[in-house]
Amino acid sequence: MNPSTLFSVLILLPALSLAASAAFVPSSPAANNEQVSGNASRGQVIFDGKGNCLSCHRVADQGSYMGPDLSSIGDTLKPEELHKTLVSPDATVSPQNRLYRVITNDGKAITGRLLNQDIHIVQILTSDAHLVALKKSSLRSFDFIDTAPMPSYRDKLTTAEQTDLVAYLASLRGVIKQ
Repeated sequence: MNPSTLFSVLILLPALSLAASAAFVPSSPAANNEQVSGNASRGQVIFDGKGNCLSCHRVADQGSYMGPDLSSIGDTLKPEELHKTLVSPDATVSPQNRLYRVITNDGKAITGRLLNQDIHIVQILTSDAHLVALKKSSLRSFDFIDTAPMPSYRDKLTTAEQTDLVAYLASLRGVIKQ
């Protein structure tokens, strides 16, 4: 196993062991004192299927590490904020969740989430959960991408589907150890 792979495994082990020893429990939107219209069960079907949200996000032990973990998003954002993020992600995605792109001196582009950097090294987690560590001296350029990686669902989902998806996201209250 090369050092990069080993380091990748060591970084992901705590997250994977937490997921294995915990169960995800969605709760009622009333726990946030917010009235949410829509059907959370239908919203989960959209999240898992048509929305393809797990290709970038995680909920409990499922999904990708590329985007933020949404297991507790119902505790963090109000339903109207969740809806705004669905239809206008560029306006709402925080800087730490923007993608980072490096271009090597030989022209190869690598994109992922910035994990760490110092004066010598840049570390990126790629969409396929590989840790890439590169010397800055081997890079032509490196910086955040200005646009959010998340697509807008304004025209991809109907209004009813958006409402159901928001209801599901608002119900996400975290992982409870068993």
